[in-house]
Formats: sequence, C-alpha cells, structure tokens
Amino acid sequence: MTVTNAFVKLRRSTSKAESIDSTSGQPQTHPLLRGEGATSKRKIPLVQNDLFCCRDAVDVPKLLRGSRASLLERAENIGANVLVDESWECSIRVPRDRRHGSFKVQVRYHASASRSSLPDPQKPVALDRVQNVSGLMTIVDREELSL
Repeated sequence: MTVTNAFVKLRRSTSKAESIDSTSGQPQTHPLLRGEGATSKRKIPLVQNDLFCCRDAVDVPKLLRGSRASLLERAENIGANVLVDESWECSIRVPRDRRHGSFKVQVRYHASASRSSLPDPQKPVALDRVQNVSGLMTIVDREELSL
C-alpha cells in the first residue's frame, strides 16, 4: 500500500464520521390530536429550517423544541393553534477538534398547521430517534435559513 492510498483510506474513514444524521421518519401526529374530529380538515404545510452553532455537545431534543416552537408561532400567526403531520431531520457536523471546535447542526422541521379545541402538546415527535453528542451544550448562534 502506498502512502497516498493510506491517506485516501484514512480520509474516507474520517469523512464518514464528520456527520451524525437522524430523522423522525414518516410524518406523525401526536396521539392526543389523532382522533376523528380532533383537528380541522384544513391543514397548511409549514417548514422551519434552522442552523445552530453549538459548543461542547449537542442536545437534539432541545434544538427540536426550539425549531418546533418557531413553527407553532408561525402557525398561530395564520390562525392555527396546533401542529399535525410532523417530521424532522437533523444533521450534526462534528468539528475535527472537539475540544476547541463547534458543532454545526441543521434542523429541518416539517408540520401542518391546523385548528383544534385541544391544546398543542408542545413536544416534538419521535424523540426516541434522536442522536445526541453527550455533554453540556452551549448554543452559540442560531440562524433561520430561508428555503
């Protein structure tokens, strides 16, 4: 094996570890809002796309809550009061030097705005599917990306 081949192999193995991706899977509605007549038939699709810069760790449920809260606020601005058919994707870019670098985390949260006599659960779906980076997270920056 040549030195060049060794570097290429090493680079390939490290590039695979530079990103941690997780997703909620198919769109889901909270059990509280699933029943017949629990929400209005009219649903307006919305998307929230955020880029977080985090130091020391990544607590994905906290970031998802922030993105979902922004989405619910937008829904309320158009007359809705609940989110249904929710799904999310999260991609964590791991810094080369974890002690001095920062994690770039992109969260894309999809949901449909609707109306209901029941309260919104205020909780992201499929939290059992998140992949975190353990430790104490510090959010350094949050940027809302346009679609």
